[in-house]
Amino acid sequence: ADLEEILGSISPPPPPAMTNEAGAPRLMITHIVNQNFKSYAGEQTLGPFHKRFSCIIGPNGSGKSNVIDSMLFVFGYRAQKIRSKKLSVLIHSSDEHRDIQSCTVEVHFQKIIDKEGDDYEVIPNSNFCVSRTAYRDNSSVYNINGKKKTFKDVGILLRSHGIDLDHNRFLILQGEVEQIAMMKPKGQTEHDEGMLEYLEDLIGSARLKDPIKTLCRRVEILNEMRGEKLNRVKMVEKEKNALEADKNKAIEFLCLENKVFKEKNHICQYYIHDLKKRINDLEMQKGKINEETKVVNDKSSKLADEMKTKNNALKQLEKKLNKIAEFIEENKKKFTQLDLQDIKVREKLKHAKSRAKKLEKQLQKDKEKRKEKDLMEFSKTVNEARSKMDVAQSELDIYLSRHNTAVSQLNEAKEALTTSSETLKERKAAIKDIKAKLPQAEQELKEKEKALEKLEREESGAKNLVRSLRQKVEEAKSSLSLSRSRGKVLEALLQQKKSGKIRGLYGRLGDLGAIDEKYDVAISSSCGALDNIVVDTIDTAQECVTFLKGTGVGVATFIALDKMAVWETKCQKIPTPENIPRLFDLVKVEDEKVRLAFYFALRDTLVAKNLEEATRVAFRNDKRWRVVTLQGQIIEQSGTMTGGGGKIMKGRMGSSVVMDVSEEEVNKMESQLQKDSKRAIQYEEEKLQLEEAIRKLRQDIREMRNTLEKYTASIQSLSEQEIHLKTQVKELEANVIAVAPDKIKQEELEKVLNSYKKDYARAAEKAGKIESEVKRLHNLIIDINNNKLRAQQDKLDTISKEIDQCTSAVTKAQVAVKTADRNLKKSEESVLQTEKEIENNEKEIKNLTEELTTLEDKAAEVLNDGKQAEEALPAVQEEHRGLLQEIKTIQDDEHALQKEALNIKLKIEQIDSHISTHQSKIKYWQKEISKLSLHPIEDKPAEELPVLSQEELEAIKDPNVITNQIALLEAQCHEMKPNLGAIAEYRKKEELYLKRVAELDDITNERDKFRQALEDLRKQRLNEFMAGFNVITNKLKENYQMLTLGGDAELELVDSLDPFSEGVMFSVRPPKKSWKKIYNLSGGEKTLSSLALVFALHHYKPTPLYFMDEIDAALDFKNVSIVAFYIYEQTKNAQFIIISLRNNMFEIADRLIGIYKTHNTTKSVATNPKVIASKGLAELNALGCQIGEK
Repeated sequence: ADLEEILGSISPPPPPAMTNEAGAPRLMITHIVNQNFKSYAGEQTLGPFHKRFSCIIGPNGSGKSNVIDSMLFVFGYRAQKIRSKKLSVLIHSSDEHRDIQSCTVEVHFQKIIDKEGDDYEVIPNSNFCVSRTAYRDNSSVYNINGKKKTFKDVGILLRSHGIDLDHNRFLILQGEVEQIAMMKPKGQTEHDEGMLEYLEDLIGSARLKDPIKTLCRRVEILNEMRGEKLNRVKMVEKEKNALEADKNKAIEFLCLENKVFKEKNHICQYYIHDLKKRINDLEMQKGKINEETKVVNDKSSKLADEMKTKNNALKQLEKKLNKIAEFIEENKKKFTQLDLQDIKVREKLKHAKSRAKKLEKQLQKDKEKRKEKDLMEFSKTVNEARSKMDVAQSELDIYLSRHNTAVSQLNEAKEALTTSSETLKERKAAIKDIKAKLPQAEQELKEKEKALEKLEREESGAKNLVRSLRQKVEEAKSSLSLSRSRGKVLEALLQQKKSGKIRGLYGRLGDLGAIDEKYDVAISSSCGALDNIVVDTIDTAQECVTFLKGTGVGVATFIALDKMAVWETKCQKIPTPENIPRLFDLVKVEDEKVRLAFYFALRDTLVAKNLEEATRVAFRNDKRWRVVTLQGQIIEQSGTMTGGGGKIMKGRMGSSVVMDVSEEEVNKMESQLQKDSKRAIQYEEEKLQLEEAIRKLRQDIREMRNTLEKYTASIQSLSEQEIHLKTQVKELEANVIAVAPDKIKQEELEKVLNSYKKDYARAAEKAGKIESEVKRLHNLIIDINNNKLRAQQDKLDTISKEIDQCTSAVTKAQVAVKTADRNLKKSEESVLQTEKEIENNEKEIKNLTEELTTLEDKAAEVLNDGKQAEEALPAVQEEHRGLLQEIKTIQDDEHALQKEALNIKLKIEQIDSHISTHQSKIKYWQKEISKLSLHPIEDKPAEELPVLSQEELEAIKDPNVITNQIALLEAQCHEMKPNLGAIAEYRKKEELYLKRVAELDDITNERDKFRQALEDLRKQRLNEFMAGFNVITNKLKENYQMLTLGGDAELELVDSLDPFSEGVMFSVRPPKKSWKKIYNLSGGEKTLSSLALVFALHHYKPTPLYFMDEIDAALDFKNVSIVAFYIYEQTKNAQFIIISLRNNMFEIADRLIGIYKTHNTTKSVATNPKVIASKGLAELNALGCQIGEK
């Protein structure tokens, strides 16, 4: 319980049940009813008792003490206290009253207010009766006012009215009066009662004993706890002081590391700043290129729109062209048909006209022949010869005219047939050619499409390869950058390895493996050997050490793989507690040779999720394990705990194995990347060319299919036309045969013509010479007077022409005269027949002319339509060619733009690649910065890594200075090798120390609080006790002096400083004697001392009832009287019931209860001695008067 609860449980001093004040109510017993109780058979009423002093008298053995026993029975005392072994013995048993099963005692109480004399006032409704019944089975029941109650209820009721049932101060049994004064100063045991306990219960300070004991016990416990806490504080302080030196060394190391981190922070920020500048430059270049791209895109968009418009126009034009071609073709078909009809009609008409002309000529000739008898002969030789030749030629022509017409018609028909056959042949050949070329073109299209697919795959593969290679380049650059940021020691050794001077060097252990990022903190904290350098043999390690000593670069720790073979059997998987993973099994390596080195560094260290799991696993009964948590806390096999705290170690091993690449390898990879990028660009250009070829092929195939369809449709009409022309040729050939001339006559006419031609030639030769002379003279005349004679020459030329014409006419006339004579007779005969034939022929010509007119109209219409179409066709074709040329120009422009866009795209990709590379580097350096955090140093304010301003970053001119500084600081750090766990351990111990001190302060404060409360209670107890004690001892002294008439008595403290340690001693000085201890007094002196104490206690705390059994047995006559008178005079506020056989005592009583025994049963009678005495005195007075009279 806490202090408040303990103090709260202390009750205030109980108020007195009664006081010594006049008019205060008090309790009294009116009478006692015994039923079959001990010697009382049946129902016997004892009383009524007087309100103050009642005496019970009677012979020995009559049952006087049974009265007190009956009251004790009701008050709940045990059988032993009532002078019996068990309750069933209390039941009356005599010869006259046997087998009684129970006994009952009733004690009747009432509260009164004293008045003068023996009068009193009963307080209304204050009467109550307490009874107890005992049975043969030793059981008993209580009743209050007839209602069944418990002993506890009875005790509460009686105590509430001031009856001291705890110390029985109201009860002094036979032979016990001396025992009050004979009590020891203090009870020897907890349950023993001495004078101290007796007085303290009476005074009321005893209620503070248990709280004081509780507080004392609590103070003792708190003192023990405080002592334990104090010892813990001292022990922790000792441990803390022992760690201080290591802690200071570790703090020095952390300060040095903080410098390293600050320098690394500066260099990382510088790299980020430099990369951002480069990115800004690239972004500006990209912005310019994007503007170019925008221009190109705008041009491309315009060209695309223009191309779309041109293609739509081309489609419309091709439709129009096809319609015109179809229309022309139809017109040609129509015209061919009309032409065939026209040819037939024209042939007939021609034949008719020819015949008409011949008939007309023949008729004219026949007529002229008759009129030309008188014509003059031409005399001139040339004219005659020419005339003869012309006549012979005319005769031959007339003779051969029909045959020549038929041959001409035949030749025309043959020519048309040849044209038609050639066209048909050409078109069939074209169809055959198209049919041959079309599958080839389609096959070529398929091949090119397959080639395009293949090229697209190759392009995709090339791009993926470029992307992969670019990523590798970035990783290599990152590794190269990381290697540059390594310590100078490792960098120098790796440089020796690359130069081939030190072989067998693998590198830093942490770089040779990889682990999931989740376990980064765990492995960085638990594996101190991650910075060790792995070599193949101990000799290689010695070479490295020699090199480092020679160059003075620094120191390093090496792991020789040839010495690691002993761990090979340990590398196998092992069962672990709760199946938590072993850190070694989580490490991934590319070279299995270095796995043993990792086991050497890690051993069987387990990794737990948290400290609770780690503690549970580490301290197992069967085996102890080394365990590290994901937060970096380590429990060693010895049980010591390190790690954790403010600074968490991480980043000492990556999630992938670090590549060991040189700058040359990076350059080679970049060169390969450029080659692959060019190849990817080449693939893209080839793809564009192939797409253009496929587009052209598709267009050619479409045109071939259209041509094939058109030619296939025209073959039938051409075949029909060819058949028709063949038929016509046959007909004309038959006609030619039919009108063929007589060969003999033809030969004769030809001979005559040839003869005349020879004559004409000779004459012409002669005339030619004269003509030549004339021309010479003519030219001479022109040369002499070119200008003057031009007009005359023109006239001359005109006259010469007229002369020639006249000469020719004369010649013809002379020939005609000769011929006319010969044929005149014949002509006259044929004139009539010819006129008749002319008439018939004219009719036929008229009909044929009408038919020809109709055909010509139709043909004119067809020709007109065809002509219009053909006239329109060149313009459309020209427009078509122009449109195609425009489209080609646009396509060329598009290709140029595509090429330009591709170049721009490649430039952007290269810039993006550089930007991405720089951003990756920025992320890497930002990650490096995020890994950096300053160690919190004790007694120093928390410090953050500074963010450098733009001016500060610009002020860094040479980052190598910072890098060299970092290397020097890292070398110093490496040489220190502090116990970093000492800081956390010291901090932990300090926290524990402060915690223990706080606990000590808390327990001390609590102890002081309880101790103060204990002191206050002790003081309160002492004050309360001493206040009552002083009143009691003073009253005791007064009472004893009065009872002994001059003696002295007092209660004195055995230990005046602490009355509760040794108790209270009752010292007495009887009259005329020295001071004596109570147990050295006589029996009467003890009785007087005890009564003096009882009355002193009654004065301090009045009790309403007192029962005394023969307290005057040891007193002499004088002392009995003194005690009796004292009781009568000094105790008017209490009811005394005293058993006495001394007349000095009972004669003073206010009421006598006589007890007597007859027939083995006790009976009682109550009398008032004062009434009897007054009656006796009156009788004596009367008797004296009688005697006097006599």
